[in-house]
Amino acid sequence: MKRLTVFILLLCCAVCFAENKIFYTDGPENSKKIALTFDDGPGAATEKILEILKEKDVKATFFMLGSQVEKKPKLAKEVFEAGHEVQSHMYSHISFFKYEKEDKYEKMKDELLKAERIIEKNTGVKPYLVRFPYGYSKDDAKKVVSESGYKIINWTFGCDWDRKLTAEEMRKKYAGKIKGGAIFLMHDLNYNERLLSFLGDFIDEIKAQGYELVTVSELLDLKK
Repeated sequence: MKRLTVFILLLCCAVCFAENKIFYTDGPENSKKIALTFDDGPGAATEKILEILKEKDVKATFFMLGSQVEKKPKLAKEVFEAGHEVQSHMYSHISFFKYEKEDKYEKMKDELLKAERIIEKNTGVKPYLVRFPYGYSKDDAKKVVSESGYKIINWTFGCDWDRKLTAEEMRKKYAGKIKGGAIFLMHDLNYNERLLSFLGDFIDEIKAQGYELVTVSELLDLKK
């Protein structure tokens, strides 16, 4: 009986920890699921990416900038209507690693809630996951998101911004990080020919290794 009581207490603690966790870089390693994520859009590459995802019959998560949704509201809605997940990348692409003004905390909260209002207004979706620009995830960011009902999602691997890499070098780097629970970071603001040239093949490679491509919320089993 004593062992059963201890087991139940440990199980409750584990459940509470999972519910209170607010920062993720990947999903369970034993998962047969992987998530593709796209930041900074909607932008010049979004439509092409949507075409590739539709052709491969997979869903992805788009972390949108509120400022870009203002510029391209129809495209933002199109992402949602195509069945993909829409989440927040804040309003503008501020690096809070470098932000030194006294209103840093207030600025973070304003960026988060402003993006929320704009995304919800234009897509009908109220985000509850956020990726701070440049992956900022210090304690003040965690405090902001915790108070606002969000969770921070960073990534397992990404390199599509590296201009020194050829398309093939880039593909190999992404392919080398395929594993259960991986969250891959890519971008759709600019038209990146190198990324677009291998994205379809990369998806095929993930599937060939027995993984299913899903949204971040499904990978992490997170709900609003």
